[in-house]
Amino acid sequence: MACKRLLLVIGVVAAASAGASGAPPPQPARIQADVVVTGFVPCNNGTSMRAGSAPGFPGALVQLQCTGEGAAGALAANATTDGKGWFRMAVNTTVAPSSVATSCSLVVDTPLAACNATLPATGALRSGLRLLVSMVFFPRGFSYVATSADDSPAA
Repeated sequence: MACKRLLLVIGVVAAASAGASGAPPPQPARIQADVVVTGFVPCNNGTSMRAGSAPGFPGALVQLQCTGEGAAGALAANATTDGKGWFRMAVNTTVAPSSVATSCSLVVDTPLAACNATLPATGALRSGLRLLVSMVFFPRGFSYVATSADDSPAA
């Protein structure tokens, strides 16, 4: 009888130690970011943000640029649009979401002629940001901004 109890105790201890020593399976890396900006860049002069109203701008470089007190130099990122004109960028920052919304904008310097030869070869698309939820931002709407003589590089 004592032998059965000893075997039972050994079995319980062995089972408990086996369960405790088994390391949990590795978890996939999680993307953690303080700010996420996602959106659609239309291949037009910025008159509409509706994805169905204009084809997307594939391969466009979208830059997040911030200016102003509290955000200047503290936040910058970029992403390239996919084949349908969609982009997503995730940024770690200490800048408050309210500062991102008021001090940052999206800029696409890739010439519009790259996606449609009838559109201007110079200029940029610019958009402010709007907060969707928590820390996710979306473009307010891209507008075409012509390059002025002051913006041209000196010869």
